[in-house]
Amino acid sequence: MVGGVFEPGSPAVGAILPVAPTCGEPAEASPVLCTGTLIAPRVVLTAAHCVENVDAPQLLSVVFAPEPARALTAERVRAVEGRLHPDWRAGAHDVGVLILAEDAPVAPVPLGLSALPADVVGRTTRVVGFGVDDEGRVGGRRSGTARVTAVQAETFSISAAPGMSCGGDSGGPSFLELDGIERLVGVTSYGDLACTTGTNMRVDAHAAFVQAILDEVAVAPPTRPSLDPGVDACAAPCRSHADCPMGMACVTGTGGGKSCAVAGLEAGRFGAVCTGPDAERLCVKAGDACRLWLPCTEEASGGGCAVARGRGGAAGRSGAGTFAALLALAVFLSGRGMLAGTRFGSPLR
Repeated sequence: MVGGVFEPGSPAVGAILPVAPTCGEPAEASPVLCTGTLIAPRVVLTAAHCVENVDAPQLLSVVFAPEPARALTAERVRAVEGRLHPDWRAGAHDVGVLILAEDAPVAPVPLGLSALPADVVGRTTRVVGFGVDDEGRVGGRRSGTARVTAVQAETFSISAAPGMSCGGDSGGPSFLELDGIERLVGVTSYGDLACTTGTNMRVDAHAAFVQAILDEVAVAPPTRPSLDPGVDACAAPCRSHADCPMGMACVTGTGGGKSCAVAGLEAGRFGAVCTGPDAERLCVKAGDACRLWLPCTEEASGGGCAVARGRGGAAGRSGAGTFAALLALAVFLSGRGMLAGTRFGSPLR
């Protein structure tokens, strides 16, 4: 957020970031990918391009704190599922949601589901996000004011007045006061390289998509089985991510069958508890412990494994490719080095 100020309030606006599967990678070190807003106890509204990869939600959490690096454990909530607008494509219907594993520790914001007022052009909207600030830093919740300059069927345009969304603010909210109440009326999608103009997806134009998910989750919020490191994941087939415990994803193994694996890693099974530095072994988070992660072709025996110490530690040498690529992409796209007219956030590919 450029031209804005640090925002200790707006607690329903959260930072979307990946959860490192390897031990030794602290949660507070994860980069902010996008921004989202809590619209129901377990539903976060964001941009579709923030969750466009169907595997992404297995690696994501939403942090409801002004500074994610200083967040408490209770302020970090894992996502279990992501949804995209069925007509989403680059620049159109860029609306999606993350469904949380448990109720968020904050209250949701009111939605602006009714049509935008006829006099909205020229009015001031409040934009909030965790993206790039005036000094190129990312990771603090900031807010600023922008002016509505044009309205289209599914979007509205804004210009800096003096605040404006920037890299990492994708999915963040635009608030407008309607009938004396500040309501969420827009979802940050894309803008220019200089972060002086932006385009928001209209919430009212996508009300049917949003409301259907709110109704569904209110009746039957998704659940996940409990994690049991003693279960041989390689021998337990799955059909979808919903069959796997929290933090695991349904992936295809070398033989073509599907099994639950630690999200971001290849098919495998939990091994012994990690006991010491062994650079040839990958150590992953398994509940309250750190355990060996073995390929399905390797027997679950032996002791000791590497506890990653920073990005260059054993985890990087042991093939945690999906998550490492995710981090690199986030760092590159969250800054001002994006192409003009592209998204204000980091897509997960």
